[in-house]
Amino acid sequence: MDSAFARAANDLDEAAFQALYGRWDPLDPGQVAELLAGSPVRWWVAGGRAARIGAAARPHEDTDIAVSRSDLDELRTALSGWHLWEANDGALRPVLAGQPLTAGCEQLWLRRDAGHPWRLDIQLDPSDQEWVFKRDTSIRLPWPRAQQTVGGVRYLRPEIALLYKARLDRPKDRADLAAAALDADARAWLAASLERLGHHEWAHHARGSQGAG
Repeated sequence: MDSAFARAANDLDEAAFQALYGRWDPLDPGQVAELLAGSPVRWWVAGGRAARIGAAARPHEDTDIAVSRSDLDELRTALSGWHLWEANDGALRPVLAGQPLTAGCEQLWLRRDAGHPWRLDIQLDPSDQEWVFKRDTSIRLPWPRAQQTVGGVRYLRPEIALLYKARLDRPKDRADLAAAALDADARAWLAASLERLGHHEWAHHARGSQGAG
């Protein structure tokens, strides 16, 4: 797995990452839906899979999942048969029953146990009653405007997924922007939000995006 956490913390290649942390075999969105079926946890697919909804597909090496931080207790209950680890500040730490998270932790990794691969990378999102962009909390939307359900799975809408990608600005992020299926309102919202955040080049490309929509 191309782990931003591992690479940023240790500058590891894939082989060195697996030797140190263990291998990844990520769940796909449908499997995540099965795992959390019946749980009250608010979760959604973000990242490249969300950015590409309605557009030409591309290969994805993982599934980016976000969960409302306010649902953390319910998440831990739903995943009580799994091992949760904090991925925080360049280190991994097991989250044991009854143990609080370390202050500032925003990312959890999930696996059955040490003999099994990592299956899920979960981002803890501050959004609760509505979707809120954590880098600028004045950028917010009601949930029906921020998400859509496709095949029984909740996805962040493409324009919002792209807003997160602008800071990373990797080749695959730019490819997702170019391919995104955005209607005129979504494109205008994205461009205005990017301008607000100082991503002027991305805003320019968002206005000229040729994705279907």
